[in-house]
Amino acid sequence: MAHQLNRWRASRIRRIAAGFGLVFVILAGSGAAQTSDQDTRHSRVWVAAGGGSTTVLGDCTDCAPGTHLHTGHTVVGGGFTLSERADIGGEVVWVPLHLATGDSVRSTLVTAAVQVRPWRTRGFFLKGSSGMAFLRNFVDVVEDVPAMSTSKAFTMGLGAGWEWRTAGRFGFEVFGTHHVVAVGDLAGRERRLENVVGNFWSVGGAVVIR
Repeated sequence: MAHQLNRWRASRIRRIAAGFGLVFVILAGSGAAQTSDQDTRHSRVWVAAGGGSTTVLGDCTDCAPGTHLHTGHTVVGGGFTLSERADIGGEVVWVPLHLATGDSVRSTLVTAAVQVRPWRTRGFFLKGSSGMAFLRNFVDVVEDVPAMSTSKAFTMGLGAGWEWRTAGRFGFEVFGTHHVVAVGDLAGRERRLENVVGNFWSVGGAVVIR
């Protein structure tokens, strides 16, 4: 039974990663296609900064069901406007997490991002991102056993939101995102944790300057 459960978890992780990869490729292609609709004289730089709430859940092949942990996050991003419907750039998401044991978990997600607005006259947008996660003590999230560790991992994100334009170049957006972090194997205090995966669900807002 345990073997079947482990196979099911591994299969689920692969399906999630494949789905995120497919959506990211579609979004990236849509953004690139929009460049032909805009005169290069109208290309502009954009920056965004904000934050919100994040729920973190860790899992691994032989781990018991984890606990959803809640914290805040800070996000800073920037890039270039390709057209009225597409942006490219990058963002940094910092997620500090303090456990009941007094231990601290630090996660920093550094990604490249593509943002697409399906409707030119509305603020709704979709965003796909991919990059690296830099983790400190993430093993505490999975096993709840203090064990100092630092690691790097591949991460992919998918999100959506709405942006409002105000006077001048300033605006505001609200968003929701889900980042999956493929951590791999981690050394716990008494055993090795295999196929560790982190899920980061975030909601928040940011000030946008275009």
